Amino acid sequence: MYSKYLSQVLCLLLLLLASYAQALDKAPSIFYPLPTQAQGKVFVAQNLFLGDEGGIWIHDVHGKVVFFDGQNILPRRGSVLAQDSGHIAYFDNAFWSYVENEVYRTYPAQHRELVFSLTAGSVIKNIGASNGFIWLTDDAHFYTYNIQTKRIDTYPLSDMYQFNQVSQLTINDAKFLLSKWVLATNAGVYLSDGERFSHVLSSKKHFIEKLYFSAKNRELIVGTLNGALIIDIKNPNSQQPKRIGYSHVLSLAETDNEYWVGTEDGLFVYSFLTNNVVKLESNDQDSNGLPGNQIYSLVNDLQGGIWIATDKGIRYFSLFGFRFERNQQPQLIHNQIKKIVPRLDKKGYWVLTNQGLYQFDSNWNKIKLLFNLPINDFVQLSNTSLWLATHEGLVVYNLETEAEESSHLPLNLRTAGILHLTLDNNGLLWGANENQLWSYDVGANTLTNYGIDWFVDAFLPAKVTLLKATQRGLFIGTDHGVYTLNQGKIVFRRPTSGYGRSVNILEGSNGDIWFASSYGLFNLSHDRNEFNSIPLAEDNISPKCLAESQEGIWLTSSNGISLYNRQGDIKKHYAAPHGLIHNEFQSGVCTSSIIDNKAWLLSGSRFGLLRVSPDKLVTATPPNTSIIFSQISIDHTPVMIGRSRFHPLELKYGSSISFLFGSLPESRTQSLEFRIEGDGQWQPLEGSQLTLDHLLPGDYRILVRDHTQYPQNSTMNSLSFVVAKPWYLSSWAILFYSIIVLGCVAVASLWRSHWVAKANRELKSQVALKTEQLRHQSKIVLTNNHQLRKQLQIRHVFVEQMLDSISPTLDQLIYRTQLNQLGRLERLAQKVKRELTLLRNVRSDKASTQQIYDLSIILNSSIDSWRDEFDKAEITLVVNNELKQSYIESESFNFDLIFNTLLSDAVNRLYRNQSLQIHCYERERRLFVVIIDSGDQMMNSSVDGSTSGFEQEELHQLMRSSGGEIHIFSSSERNLTELSWPSVDLLTEESEAIELEDTAEKVTIEPLEKEWLKKVELLIQQYYSDPDFSTSSAAKLLFVSERSLQRRFKAVTGKTFKEYLNEVRLEKACQRLLAGEKISQVAFGSGFNDPSYFSQRFKHHFGLSPTQFIDDNE
Repeated sequence: MYSKYLSQVLCLLLLLLASYAQALDKAPSIFYPLPTQAQGKVFVAQNLFLGDEGGIWIHDVHGKVVFFDGQNILPRRGSVLAQDSGHIAYFDNAFWSYVENEVYRTYPAQHRELVFSLTAGSVIKNIGASNGFIWLTDDAHFYTYNIQTKRIDTYPLSDMYQFNQVSQLTINDAKFLLSKWVLATNAGVYLSDGERFSHVLSSKKHFIEKLYFSAKNRELIVGTLNGALIIDIKNPNSQQPKRIGYSHVLSLAETDNEYWVGTEDGLFVYSFLTNNVVKLESNDQDSNGLPGNQIYSLVNDLQGGIWIATDKGIRYFSLFGFRFERNQQPQLIHNQIKKIVPRLDKKGYWVLTNQGLYQFDSNWNKIKLLFNLPINDFVQLSNTSLWLATHEGLVVYNLETEAEESSHLPLNLRTAGILHLTLDNNGLLWGANENQLWSYDVGANTLTNYGIDWFVDAFLPAKVTLLKATQRGLFIGTDHGVYTLNQGKIVFRRPTSGYGRSVNILEGSNGDIWFASSYGLFNLSHDRNEFNSIPLAEDNISPKCLAESQEGIWLTSSNGISLYNRQGDIKKHYAAPHGLIHNEFQSGVCTSSIIDNKAWLLSGSRFGLLRVSPDKLVTATPPNTSIIFSQISIDHTPVMIGRSRFHPLELKYGSSISFLFGSLPESRTQSLEFRIEGDGQWQPLEGSQLTLDHLLPGDYRILVRDHTQYPQNSTMNSLSFVVAKPWYLSSWAILFYSIIVLGCVAVASLWRSHWVAKANRELKSQVALKTEQLRHQSKIVLTNNHQLRKQLQIRHVFVEQMLDSISPTLDQLIYRTQLNQLGRLERLAQKVKRELTLLRNVRSDKASTQQIYDLSIILNSSIDSWRDEFDKAEITLVVNNELKQSYIESESFNFDLIFNTLLSDAVNRLYRNQSLQIHCYERERRLFVVIIDSGDQMMNSSVDGSTSGFEQEELHQLMRSSGGEIHIFSSSERNLTELSWPSVDLLTEESEAIELEDTAEKVTIEPLEKEWLKKVELLIQQYYSDPDFSTSSAAKLLFVSERSLQRRFKAVTGKTFKEYLNEVRLEKACQRLLAGEKISQVAFGSGFNDPSYFSQRFKHHFGLSPTQFIDDNE
């Protein structure tokens, strides 16, 4: 039955091939060029093919095939086909081409493959695709290839030649409809019948270029030399066929509501709903026009757009753009629109251009020019009057009499130039030029001038850009911000200075004031006196104008139209390539109105006036943007272009994979983000290319989506690929590695156990030896430590006693000075000098010259230092000192070491309740010190015959170096040690006994000072190890000033605080060195930051470096 209908359709169609006149509507439209046009590259395509996942395949007039993903042309050079071809077909993600009698299939970025061959000697002339078939033709046959079943059918053309007299039959197009093939040729239309074709007699010899079958409408569109005809194949005789266009048809396409017909004389659109034919106008001078008249190819991208190939380039048309009506009347196109205001009678609009003021009706058909003079601004006070601002002054125009009525105005208003006007609710007319502001009471005919002094000096020179009267007062827009006038005061709103030049001001229905400025958008809430910044649809775009409708606040900008709710949140945004053009809107030129119960949003454009219904625009859904894997490269080599295959990619381990993304129809402002399946975090993608390196073996799936404020509405695409395992990561390789590792571990374990056993035996013997050595050394170290501490203590006590002996003399010296007893002063000074010399000799014990020492003071110092030790051991210490003059001479000062050794030995030998007797006397100019005790025998006190860590021979050597002699008499009942030195007489003259006067004050340390000194010493003991602890730190902890602490400590101890702190640190360091610690550890633990500085201080204090000290005590 369908074959019968099809034959009737073809017959009726061919009877109506004669051309006839046709009335057409014309619609101005926006066509978007490829981005490459800005680079000077123009692609002239003979065919366009829609990619299966988006993107457009371009088959140019040179036979090359490239892919466009919205931003890039791939490949950048050459073609995806190995050989250029003038005839190709696209089906099943592949290109089909021929060479002689061979048919090839080529997937982009892949090698072509031979699919089948015709009989040898055949030469293919044309190729195409239809409903799962590839069709071909040569001079004698028509061939079809079923892609799914791989069956080839052959139809001879010999029967077709008998119906015409052409020398060469050319098949221009072929479609598989229902169960038959329909051929469009240069000699009519033919219909298959089995293996033969029958000629429709009524077609005669007419040329048929294109065929298109609408499965949705069950209509056949036939392209002829005189336009396209639409035939309903179910009812071919029910109505006369509709003709589209009047010229040679080159291309056909279908959308949801239209047929698109490309001819040699332009582009025509037939609407299913209205049955109207509209010719889309082009403008070769405009980059957004449709250059050229020959439309070679049309492709519906199935996303609300049509791709158009012309003889002068490729364009994109958005079907969504039909919602934006463009009025391109000459009065609006050739003149810049400055202001649009709805008329008060709701019957039309006032439109101000640079030519003058026009009056339009509601349908924009009737146009009337009221003033053909330059007008800066205007307001309509009533249905009968217009107030016009001109450079010559204010003009009042009566709409009924069509005459000027300005004579009653003040002279200043009639003669001074005016740039801006606005009318408030109180009937006041506000006006301004570039820098002056005034108000005029229309009823009272009174003028108030505000002058120019209200400008902020920091922004001079300045000028007014607009005026807006609101319920909250007058807002004055300037080139540097916004001023407000309320209750006679003009105030500059400084927060608005950061937004630049004021462009437009809108008072919302809820009382909010919206401001559009050069650098942003902000508003002033009706319930708060503060400005709030409003986000824009994109960064770095320029606001143009504000209008309000029932749906919300509309903003025109350099990037399109945005809709905000009254809280300042953006809800919709419309931009290129969906019917709008970047940078097309005029600043401050827009309005909203309701005329004839229809709401409209109007805006001035560089291309005339743009009008849109806001309720229809809000309910419409803009086309989605598809994300395209436009090119995939492995190790920087393209392996896939346009996502031609869907099976997973496989790459070798260690290879890198790179993805180039595209997006259509929106591409230039697209922001993408990606993630690998399994990772929860989406990562932003800078640019349109992503490269992944160092991937582990396994299956991967990469997800890509466009980044929007509402991720649930974003479009997403994905691609799977596999990273193959290398041989050295296979299961057998891992098993082999495991065996080798286990074997190595076993061998290593056996060897290690043998080595550890041997090492343990050696270590055990060494540990035993070292333990014995350390046990012996510990005894020696403890003894030496005790000796050294006592030796230091003896020297300190000696110095203190020397100072104590000097102090009375100094007091007497002061007293004698007061009495002017000069003779006594000299002798007192000589005594002080001798005692200071003795003190100096003690400190220069390394000198090689003979020095004088006071043996009595040294002995008393040693006894005082050890008295506490004897008391603890409950040993009685009896001292009998008969020496009157006890000076001796020696090269080195080691008396403290000698006495320290003997007293230490006595403490160790004597038992509780025993006594130690020390007798001092002078015989025959020798000073004797005899030590008697009844303790253990000295020769048997130690196994090695040593005395307090010193060999007795060493003790004899010490005595000899000091210039004295020692004799030891030891028995089981008593021990006697006799020490003697030659006596030295210091005085050459008869000594004078110096008696201390009663008036001399005796220097003593009060109990309160002792308690304070004890507190300071405890503080030093607590913090001496802190390197940052100093005089200032101690002063803060004692709550006194640093100077007060220094003065008081010096008065009590005779030393500075720093000197005493260093002595404590060095004493502690000495103890820790004797304990076996490392020098660096001792330095840091004793409060020194630098070990080298510690070594210097140690050597300066003790006379040898820490290393020498350790070596001497080992």
